[in-house]
Amino acid sequence: MRNDRRKDTRVEFEPALKVKMMAIDGTWTRTCLLIDVSDSGAQIVMEGPAALTEEFFLVLSSGDHPAFRRCKLAWIEGERIGVLFNKRQCGVKLRTQSIQVLESTQT
Repeated sequence: MRNDRRKDTRVEFEPALKVKMMAIDGTWTRTCLLIDVSDSGAQIVMEGPAALTEEFFLVLSSGDHPAFRRCKLAWIEGERIGVLFNKRQCGVKLRTQSIQVLESTQT
């Protein structure tokens, strides 16, 4: 594990939470399990094969107001991956476009 590199306090989920990864452009989604999360990133386990990209959304909830975080791939160890949350300030236009992409892919 990478506990020695972690600076932020992490919240561990037992059992892990089912969440989704989604391409920035909304062209694909993958189910995954959220193992732990902090203010700066998270650790997730992939369910099945996935073509990982450098950046993607981690969709934490669904519904009228989905919670999501833009992520950057930090490390890969087998099925487990670490992500860093992109903390850049989103402009209103980018945020609106991101929500529209998320809503259009929900079924």
